[in-house]
Amino acid sequence: MVVKKKVVLLGDSAVGKTSLIRRCVFDKFDDSYISTIGSKVTKKELKIQTPNKTANVLLMIWDIIGREGYQALHARTITGTDAVLLVADLTRKETLESLERYWIPIVVKVAGLVPMAFVCNKSDLEGQNEFELDDLGDVASRYNSEFRGILPEELGFHQFTSAKTGTNVEGTFRSLGHLVLASEKEEDPLEEIYGFLAASSVAGQSDITSSIGALDAIMVDFCKGMDDERTAMMILRQEITRAGVDIKSPSKIGIIRAVEYLAEAENEYWDEKTVMDNLKRRMRWAKGVKE
Repeated sequence: MVVKKKVVLLGDSAVGKTSLIRRCVFDKFDDSYISTIGSKVTKKELKIQTPNKTANVLLMIWDIIGREGYQALHARTITGTDAVLLVADLTRKETLESLERYWIPIVVKVAGLVPMAFVCNKSDLEGQNEFELDDLGDVASRYNSEFRGILPEELGFHQFTSAKTGTNVEGTFRSLGHLVLASEKEEDPLEEIYGFLAASSVAGQSDITSSIGALDAIMVDFCKGMDDERTAMMILRQEITRAGVDIKSPSKIGIIRAVEYLAEAENEYWDEKTVMDNLKRRMRWAKGVKE
């Protein structure tokens, strides 16, 4: 029997989240930086040995936009997660500070106190450290008190990693495997509803008159209408890239073009009236962006 669990990678842009997944799952490293558009999902199967049993754990690893401001998309993706991996860039102290300022509060509000693993990535860049492993350990200790004693001695809640050399990458995902397996809880039929309501509350804080806020609302609105979120994210990446949108600083004209392209894609799934209603609603958001 395979235990299937959802894990979300969180952290600022360019901390190396996608590279960590690539190293762990495909044993490859690519140092070219490409912003993740929407969310990507990758599978990683692990055999986890505990004192009581051996289990096959399938991690469904979600990698999402690392740019602050996409609150609705972040909240929606975090809903239902079983654990999170929070990634900081060892060469940029602000990426450590943003974990407690932005990422962890969203996790707690939407998913509650789920297990959290922490890594300082880019440990291969010697002499460029802007903080120490103990600094990350201080953060980790504040959020994992109820999960202490779960991990084997050779693993930990926080560690240095390098997607380039592979240092501690496999161990990081094994830690996540142990955490999601040991923290299994009884299914709560209302959990998804609670998560959705919490995510909606976070989403309501977005400013849709800003370019990022409007694009955030449009992407989440598109996903709501699709039965398969992975398919929705694939279409989003394709059409937003096609529209030439820079997710770090989206232009009004780019967002308008993306709305048009998304409507074209929806023609394959919805009737003409639904597609037109969606187009009009999203176009209002796009055209309401302040230049």
